[in-house]
Amino acid sequence: MLTKIGNRVLVMNYAHVAHNCKIGDDVILTNGAQIGGHCIIDEFANIEGMAGLHQFCRVGAHAIVAAGAKVAQDVPPYAMVAGAERARLVGINEIGLKRRGFTAETMNALKAAMRTIFYSKLLREDALKKVLDEQGDFPEVRRLVDFIANSPRGVVGRERE
Repeated sequence: MLTKIGNRVLVMNYAHVAHNCKIGDDVILTNGAQIGGHCIIDEFANIEGMAGLHQFCRVGAHAIVAAGAKVAQDVPPYAMVAGAERARLVGINEIGLKRRGFTAETMNALKAAMRTIFYSKLLREDALKKVLDEQGDFPEVRRLVDFIANSPRGVVGRERE
């Protein structure tokens, strides 16, 4: 596979995209972002300055990786992750989603889905099923569930106490 970069992608100073990557449309790679080989970054994702993605990681659509974050697992769509030692889920990318015209109803459904998946005591498979049962009418929620269910590396989780 060749490295493929989509349309309207902004690659700022000193950003690096390694071999065999796929960068979707409307992605932003800010100063010093480092993308390892075989990574996939879906549309409208934002990788902030000096963030690093380990090889074979995926970043879902509309996700944001905070400046300086070290990502070693997949980043779910619509999520915000941060962490200098190891990236962890912070919540949804609420500001980015508002800017792109997502409705409050859709954002609330995504927040509820994230709470169930990452903060309930349910097993991941049971949490994904519950989310589909409760918010499955939203295509964004179905995309989130599909991404997590089909992640070979596992997804970035929340900070544990």
